[in-house]
Amino acid sequence: MNTVRVAVLSDDRLFCEGLLRIIGAEASLAAVGHGEEAALRPALRAARPDVLLVDSRMEGALGLCTALKREGGPAIVLVAADDGDEWGMGALVAGARGILAKSARPDDLVKAVRVVHEGQVWARRHLMAEWMARVPEAPPRPAGESMVGGLSKRETEIFRHAAAGFSNKELADRLAISQATVKAHLTRIFQKLGLRGRTRLAAAYHGLTPLPLKAVPPRPARRSR
Repeated sequence: MNTVRVAVLSDDRLFCEGLLRIIGAEASLAAVGHGEEAALRPALRAARPDVLLVDSRMEGALGLCTALKREGGPAIVLVAADDGDEWGMGALVAGARGILAKSARPDDLVKAVRVVHEGQVWARRHLMAEWMARVPEAPPRPAGESMVGGLSKRETEIFRHAAAGFSNKELADRLAISQATVKAHLTRIFQKLGLRGRTRLAAAYHGLTPLPLKAVPPRPARRSR
């Protein structure tokens, strides 16, 4: 497993040290910087973290998400976040990739870091669903969003929901279709977009990885003997 480089941004020293202890206890994670915004932000370019843990209680936390997204910065996980759906919606629209409530456990933090590093979103299911319903093209025009021109309306819908982390069963229940139909749609989506697996699909949708140069050709049908 590749090591994920993590930085911590907080003006609460005890809180910051607690997060660093959780990171330090995981062999797959490495702390590459920590501190307050004024001191840490200039160092982010040199540290090049994959994921930035941001204390959501700091003033201007959501503005920072927007700024770093515009700059092409690391994926942001907001920690000790407000439980309100409106706040969470604002955080996702601002560019946060993960939202951890105050009640989150240390293993939740580790899972969230790994999930957002893989190009997916860590947030409550209903919040992600509402985010997509309210902001159909959020995040605004990422690299993957420009790929949907060759997809049907249903494929585009499945593409967006799969990129948010919904399983085949959840997609089938949500769209009132069978899991076999979901799987068939996903197969065509992967072929049309030249992607392999849900991790690359989510990363492409969120504009986190370069797109492949050409589509993956469909497998030839087997001849019956």
